[in-house]
Amino acid sequence: MAFTYTTRHGKTYHLHPGPKRGGGIQHYVSTDPAGPVADAIPEGFEIHETPNGQVYLRKKKPALIQPAELALVEQALQKRQTREHYYLAEISDEKIIIHEGDTRIDSLREINMRFSAHGLEEYAVRNAHYVPVMRFVLQDKAKRVFRPERYCFRGSVEDWISIAQPAQLDKLTAKFLKHLGRDSIYELY
Repeated sequence: MAFTYTTRHGKTYHLHPGPKRGGGIQHYVSTDPAGPVADAIPEGFEIHETPNGQVYLRKKKPALIQPAELALVEQALQKRQTREHYYLAEISDEKIIIHEGDTRIDSLREINMRFSAHGLEEYAVRNAHYVPVMRFVLQDKAKRVFRPERYCFRGSVEDWISIAQPAQLDKLTAKFLKHLGRDSIYELY
């Protein structure tokens, strides 16, 4: 059975084996089903999908973020979802990165009469463009203390800035996630 992966956008990717420079076999993902397709993901690898729907094969890394910590952030983000802004959490090494998706739902409603209201919302969420806006960086593995940061979009900075002292994740989510989708996020530093 050929291995396939379907993204949030509904695109199907196929895992292909191919020759590697210097000999051996490498694997890659492609939307093209033509050619040889692998039956399974190679040992020690995983399929990764970015918030904006890019898919690639990567080496598995040790999990530094616990599943309960990601679940805590995702549960808090569910309360922040609106029709205009949608949020996803992604783990990257020792960081939980929060991405804000702009659905552009109001603009889509004005120009597109083909979809039903529900179908249009579903399409907008599935095809939203995501930008990282906040993250929690693991500071102490034993105490499970995180440093909160937000992305600074100023032309002279364009980088992550610390917005408070490190603390427990539940305290940070309660204090900072309420600023998502609001102008008050830019006052955090």
